[in-house]
Formats: sequence, C-alpha cells, structure tokens
Amino acid sequence: MKKGAVAAVLAAILVIAPLTGASAMNCVQYVRSASSFNLSGNAWLWWYRAAGIYPRGQQPASGAVMVFRRTSRLRDGHVALVSRVIDRDTVLLDQANWASRRINKGRVDIDVKARDCSRRHDWSAVCVWNAHAHTYGRPYPITGFIYQPGQTPANRDALATRPTHAHHPGRG
Repeated sequence: MKKGAVAAVLAAILVIAPLTGASAMNCVQYVRSASSFNLSGNAWLWWYRAAGIYPRGQQPASGAVMVFRRTSRLRDGHVALVSRVIDRDTVLLDQANWASRRINKGRVDIDVKARDCSRRHDWSAVCVWNAHAHTYGRPYPITGFIYQPGQTPANRDALATRPTHAHHPGRG
C-alpha cells in the first residue's frame, strides 16, 4: 500500500475513532505519515532542520509544509500540510492536533481554511478557521513553508495549480 493511502486510512480512523492516548496523533506524526517529508523533532524546529535538505520559502504551495513558530500557546510549534492554494491570501491545510478544546486534541482535520492575516500580507502570520466558533482564530506567527523535493520557490506556482491529493482517496 502506498504511503499516501496509508495516511488517508489512518486519518479516517483518527477522525472517526474516539481519541485515546493510543489513537491521538500529533502534527509531526501526521505530516510525516501523509507526505514524503523526512524530518523529525518538535514542529518549530522543522524550518531549521530542513535547511540544505528541502527548499524553503515564504509563499504557500500545494504539498508544502507550513511551519508555525514556537509561542506561549504553541510550545512545540505546529506543522501542517498545504493541501490547496485557494487564492493569494487563503489556503487549505491538512493537520493534526490543532484544537482549542482538550476534547479535540489529536484529531486529524482535512482541508481547513487558513488565511494570511499578517499586516504586510507576507504570510508571516496566519489565522486558522475555527469550525466550532464559525470564525477565524487569532493570528499565529509562521516561519515559512518547506517545499517538496524538487519544488523550488521559482516553480512553486506551477506546482500549486496541480492537485497533490495523493493522500486523499477520490480526489485530484
């Protein structure tokens, strides 16, 4: 079974199954299982660990990892996969363990809206859609985007227009 198919099955199980210590997944585990990125450690460290291994930049692209900075609210940072670029200010994210309430900790969420809410519109901060509250949440600083192998900032726009939903059955 392909890695993307395994990730899709795992995501489906985690969305449906009750979240116990054994079934909960953190963001790093999810991104590693749903992509070809081979990085480890706390999410905020991914930006630095990707240097010299993967291309990095400041603009979103489908299939890229969005790296959230370490903050008082995100002690380990956060990573999420960009599943689709909607427009210059909005993306869809696939992620795990993004929850404002303890009951949702460890859950995998697919195609969650996030928008550039930075003052300079440079993707230095994002606001993530909160489905429970039906609004975007507070701004969270991000370090940038780690691109897929072979994907560079120069060709990211061409790659972003192609669906990269290998880990989503029936899409793309």
